[in-house]
Amino acid sequence: MRRLVKPSDYVPTDILGRSAYIIPWEERLCPGNPADDPESGARQYNEFALAEANGHRERSPEEQVTDIIEWAIATPGEAARKLAADLAAAYQGKYRFRLDDLERWDVETKSYRSDLAFRNDDLRNLSASKVMALRSRSTST
Repeated sequence: MRRLVKPSDYVPTDILGRSAYIIPWEERLCPGNPADDPESGARQYNEFALAEANGHRERSPEEQVTDIIEWAIATPGEAARKLAADLAAAYQGKYRFRLDDLERWDVETKSYRSDLAFRNDDLRNLSASKVMALRSRSTST
């Protein structure tokens, strides 16, 4: 069984120039690790750990990227259109998702874009049908 955390278990650290808190024994990036605040991080991590103990399987990075792509294609609005355009550009190597750009991202897509910052290389392996769907979506309103 995975160990649950208390806010006092968190260790302050610097991640790409930003203050954050991490769980020292947890090697994975997962809900609550890292966290902006130990209180909310502990809550998120404990919910994640309990769900995992009850058989809920966390989606693989590939499945998470697929979910983001499908959201960008299916969701109306400018934020989803911009994300689709950036995903298509990332496939071509003309764009990289970076955490340094956090302040400029749309609120709707901020969590997706922060996940994609760790998946830039994976985006170069998208299927042709996904890329064409993204390109089509990026030009529609």
